[in-house]
This record gives sequence, structure tokens and C-alpha cells, in this order.
Amino acid sequence: MKGKDNLSDGEKTETGRKTVERQTELGMIKVDMEYPYPCVPPPGIREEKDGKLLIITASHTFRIRNGEMEISPVLYQSCMHPEKNHIDPVQIRIDGEEICFQVRNQQWTIRSSEASSVEILPWEAKIKKKSCIPCTNCGRCSW
Repeated sequence: MKGKDNLSDGEKTETGRKTVERQTELGMIKVDMEYPYPCVPPPGIREEKDGKLLIITASHTFRIRNGEMEISPVLYQSCMHPEKNHIDPVQIRIDGEEICFQVRNQQWTIRSSEASSVEILPWEAKIKKKSCIPCTNCGRCSW
């Protein structure tokens, strides 16, 4: 671990990707810095000017309140241009009283006292549908 921040970087995972990890109220969060698709915004762990901790990760799914909510990164593939893919990561802002999770324009907030109810699971970017057919303007989908 690095200094008072409990931040470690420069490690490599089994897959050879660079990672950064940090001990937080939620537990140990490990952020892969390299993904098979672009991550927007880029992953990382940093302190903001107002003292809040910002974690941007596409490495984990967060299950809150015994599975009541599940917050995961989103792998986006354009139906018009199937070769264009990107990941919308989970952004976590931690201050003294609240933990805020955000993916795209959706936001979930829990109290810091509920941090122990959060289960951290691995997430991997995989396109499940392998036979995507590019748009031919046939009209079947009402575009």
C-alpha cells in the first residue's frame, strides 16, 4: 500500500493489466486501468478538490441491500456501427456521510453506515450477442 491514502498502483493482474486499488468504507476496490474497449470517463481513483474520493471503475458490480439493487458498468455497442463499442463505468463518490454511485445519468445514494451491506462482485466486458447485423434501413425496427 502507498502512504496514508491506502492506495496501491502499478500492480498487474493475472491477465497482465495494470491495476490501482484502494481500501474504502465499501471494502477493497481494485480498478483495472486497461479494458478491451474504451472507458468513458477513464478509470481511476482520485481525491476531488472538495475532499471527496472519486472512484471510476468498470471492474466491479455493486450489489446493495442483499440484492435489492445491482449497479454495473454498461458495455455499449452501437446498432448502426457494431464496431463502435465503449464502456460506461460506475462512478463512486465517497464523502464522510454518503456514498453515491452513478452510471450514465442514473444515480443511487446510500449512507456510509450502509456500506457494509454492499457486496462487491467482479464484472467483465463481454458482448453477449455475437451475430450483430448492421442496419440496412429495412424498416423492420421502425427506425
